[in-house]
Amino acid sequence: MKNASICARNLTTLLKKIGGALPPRPPVPDDPIEVLVMSFLMWESATEKAAAGYEAIMKQVVDFNDLRVSMPHEVAGWLGPDYPRALDRAQRLRAVLRSIYLREHAVSLDRLRKLGKREVRKYLESLEGILPYVAARVMLLCFGAHAVPVDDQLRTRLIQAGAADVSAEVPSLAAWLTRQIKAEDGLQSHYAFQRWIDELAAKPEPRTAKSSKRSSAAKPATKKRASAAKKTVATRTAGDG
Repeated sequence: MKNASICARNLTTLLKKIGGALPPRPPVPDDPIEVLVMSFLMWESATEKAAAGYEAIMKQVVDFNDLRVSMPHEVAGWLGPDYPRALDRAQRLRAVLRSIYLREHAVSLDRLRKLGKREVRKYLESLEGILPYVAARVMLLCFGAHAVPVDDQLRTRLIQAGAADVSAEVPSLAAWLTRQIKAEDGLQSHYAFQRWIDELAAKPEPRTAKSSKRSSAAKPATKKRASAAKKTVATRTAGDG
């Protein structure tokens, strides 16, 4: 990655800043399928929205096999019109669950617990419809593999913070972050990044200098119009007298 040494220093500074005073980590579900579904909802989204989306989906289905046979437009409808990329993620999720079912004859990833980390990675990354972010998050949370889940929103924020170069695409950035962050710090870093993303998304957009100039420039004009109106009223009053 270009400017790697500068970005590495900025990344270290950023992680120290956002990694402190993290709340207790939420317990990781025992079922990797649950983590997979939640990871699809977390991709290019926020934690609170993903949790609400997961709850909305599970109210409509009996189990994950029922979700597998649900149509993408139905799942997108359960998520709601404001959910980002709802249909795209629903289509991908259905394809992944179907791919798992064809391999395992069940909607289950329990067999992967007996495999090595490289085999798990190869399995997940070869699923039809899988997203690199989702595969990385499942490997990190469920199988103890060293991975850094990266999507476009994290990439954008890291570039803004000077912790990634603008030329870095998501796959190369994920690989670079995996080399920069120690394996034992992977899970902590993931939660820190996600909380950081959530906090930034919740903040209102700052007013630009252009809009500030426009608003300040409008004030004198308003005063001039008010002054002109007073003169007009005074003139009419004098005429009536």
